[in-house]
Amino acid sequence: MKEIKVGVMNKELFRPVMRAAVALFLIVLVKFVAMQILRGIEPAYSVIDIAISLGVIVVLLKFRQEFNRQLGISSPGFPEAQSIVSGIVFLLAVLTLYGTFAPYAYLLPYGLYYVIFFVLALVPVYLLWNILYKHSDRMSDFFSLLVAEEKIVCSCGRENPASSKYCNRCGLALQKPEKP
Repeated sequence: MKEIKVGVMNKELFRPVMRAAVALFLIVLVKFVAMQILRGIEPAYSVIDIAISLGVIVVLLKFRQEFNRQLGISSPGFPEAQSIVSGIVFLLAVLTLYGTFAPYAYLLPYGLYYVIFFVLALVPVYLLWNILYKHSDRMSDFFSLLVAEEKIVCSCGRENPASSKYCNRCGLALQKPEKP
């Protein structure tokens, strides 16, 4: 029996996710410290809140760049996956900006702030909808890259999860391959 690795680039896709998670955790930590120390000084806290939100957007855009680069390597047959990731990141960036500047909406004429961000949010939503609708049949390939698991091939030819003790087709006991 031989072992097959499905989604070999899975570890490579995981790295940008972990980098973004660590960066976002540190940003949240800075925001928490700022809330505790600067909550009495309103102008300073507002400026730091805006700077932190812009930092979140920078982290999101950097994540998009790194993740899409790795996604292009691991899934060259499905370039739309990069567009999906970009659409999600752009939507999150628009929503972050919306939440950041919402306290200043009163500076614009009534309702204009909400209309502007509604239109800005519609752009990535439309792009996502368009891609997902056209390529819904290929989405399972994309998600299998993200959640890949090792397989063991039985002598009957059936691929089984590495955690299986017996073949799902013939019932033969599976032997775990020796790791070098």
